[in-house]
Amino acid sequence: LGSHASITNFTYNRRRGVTNFVDSALICGPMLHYGYGWLESVIPVVNPCCSSSAICKWSASHAAAAHVLIDDFIFDAVFIAIMFISTGIGEGYRMNQILSHCKKDYFPAVKAMWKASFLLMPLEFCLFRFLPLSLRVLGMNMIEIVWDAIASYMIHRHRQIEIGKEPNLVSM
Repeated sequence: LGSHASITNFTYNRRRGVTNFVDSALICGPMLHYGYGWLESVIPVVNPCCSSSAICKWSASHAAAAHVLIDDFIFDAVFIAIMFISTGIGEGYRMNQILSHCKKDYFPAVKAMWKASFLLMPLEFCLFRFLPLSLRVLGMNMIEIVWDAIASYMIHRHRQIEIGKEPNLVSM
């Protein structure tokens, strides 16, 4: 190899990293924990016919597939909107700037996330089907690392271009 690989034009934005971490740890992570618990109570994967759920005739595989579809197509769309707002606030953007970004980039971001989720669905299915509920969020968090990187890129790709190098920052 002999040559050094260098990444040009890359600078780490600490504020962006911190706001993404806070969004994941304090907002989306707990919401996923309770969301997956709710899904398990409504469409149980573990002992599907032994629960008091309305959907009792589904097999565990059908239930896991339903969990994946709900997670990928409903939860993801909600989390993209939350991520737009929480990271925008954390990075010091004003609400009108955040809403402007959402209007332009929300649907392209959701479509990109659906494409990424489509590729990750087999792994997500295995996690929902075979992991107990207590480990499901941890397993999905491994997938969320990839998901968050793509979502962060999609959310931030126009922010600094349109507003300049820095937003009208609110001092931290």
